[in-house]
Amino acid sequence: MAVKNRGAVRKTVSFSDDNTLTNRNNKRKHVDHEDPPVYVRKTILTIPWHLIGLIYYYTCVSEGYDSWKLLFALIPLQVLYLKYQFNKSTIYGNKILKLKGSLAIISACATLLLTVPAVVITILFGAPATEKWRETWIFSLHCCYLAYPAIYQVFNGDFKVGLWKKYFIMIVIGAWCSCVVIPLDWDRDWQAWPIPVVVGAYIGAFLGYSFGSRF
Repeated sequence: MAVKNRGAVRKTVSFSDDNTLTNRNNKRKHVDHEDPPVYVRKTILTIPWHLIGLIYYYTCVSEGYDSWKLLFALIPLQVLYLKYQFNKSTIYGNKILKLKGSLAIISACATLLLTVPAVVITILFGAPATEKWRETWIFSLHCCYLAYPAIYQVFNGDFKVGLWKKYFIMIVIGAWCSCVVIPLDWDRDWQAWPIPVVVGAYIGAFLGYSFGSRF
């Protein structure tokens, strides 16, 4: 009696920690429902125009480069940006996940807690450890809340962090590149710590959210 040979079962191994989509059209014929892919659509909706407005306010309107007022303006605008722009462009599997209010609050609290390691990392990069610790903490708050939409999606997408690394990296690169103006002998008010790196972090975040889906 002839036995019909069955085709060998092909096993695939993914070396990506988030199973993101990398093809040009962001399409997938067979969606793995147990481990669905996550990606951000290429659309102008992800451009955070409010960050440009905040940079203008900080550098041209505010008196004495008030970083606290800038932070209080940033946080609600980031929540609105997440709700009406960034979340609507984030695809998980084959659907857009709805914004969850409770998860948004948890993510905001987690963002606040992340300022502790952010302060440590900033000091390791050369920030004043004791003299201007308050300014260093404010800078860390700005960086963390600039990353808030990406932090929310980490929680919302089953902790698939791979896709969102580039958003954090762009914020860090922007801040790191801007610090070169601090030691220059121009004797300008805006060279004081942490003004240049705050602006640089905002620029890095703007570029990251605008073009992150294209990387």
